[in-house]
Amino acid sequence: MITHLKGKLVEKNKSYLIIDCHGVGYYINISLYTYFSLENKGKYICIYTYLFIKENQHVLYGFFEKKEREIFSYLISVNGIGPSSAITLLSHLTPSEIEESIYKENIKAFNDVKGIGKKISQRIVIELKDKFTKKIGDNKNKNVIFLGKTPSFIKKEALNALNVLGFSSIESEKVLDDILNKHPKSEELTVENLIKESLKKL
Repeated sequence: MITHLKGKLVEKNKSYLIIDCHGVGYYINISLYTYFSLENKGKYICIYTYLFIKENQHVLYGFFEKKEREIFSYLISVNGIGPSSAITLLSHLTPSEIEESIYKENIKAFNDVKGIGKKISQRIVIELKDKFTKKIGDNKNKNVIFLGKTPSFIKKEALNALNVLGFSSIESEKVLDDILNKHPKSEELTVENLIKESLKKL
């Protein structure tokens, strides 16, 4: 099994990316979480992968971090959840949000995702709850930084919002970096809070 790929990011799309590894281009399906977390094209990156094989299909899925790949593998083990549905879930919820929703039996969190019905949502919670109970229980007293999202993911969302408001990318990115660098690591930070802090400085 291909566990990861290192190479130059030559094409980046919201649903896939292409990496050049020593002259060979790999087409990799990704979630929006990975899309926003990765650097822009032209950079050399490492992407964690999962090779899905079914009959004559060999499809490669890529993930920004091992945790996302782990959640993906759990999701596709659920009866009725295929790779496409798992990627859809990871595009609407972060890996940490999926873990938390399963642990808290929050079926609505999955049911709100387009294409995931109530029965499938119930199956996700029922079939995966035991896998996450201990993991979440061990970490429930620890501080959750950035609400389970990477700083890069939050920065990207905040930057897009500031651009829509008319602020330049260069100026906005400078302010965002300054806030993120000075932010106490023991406190939570949301996209909304980051935008509010940025507007005070812009």
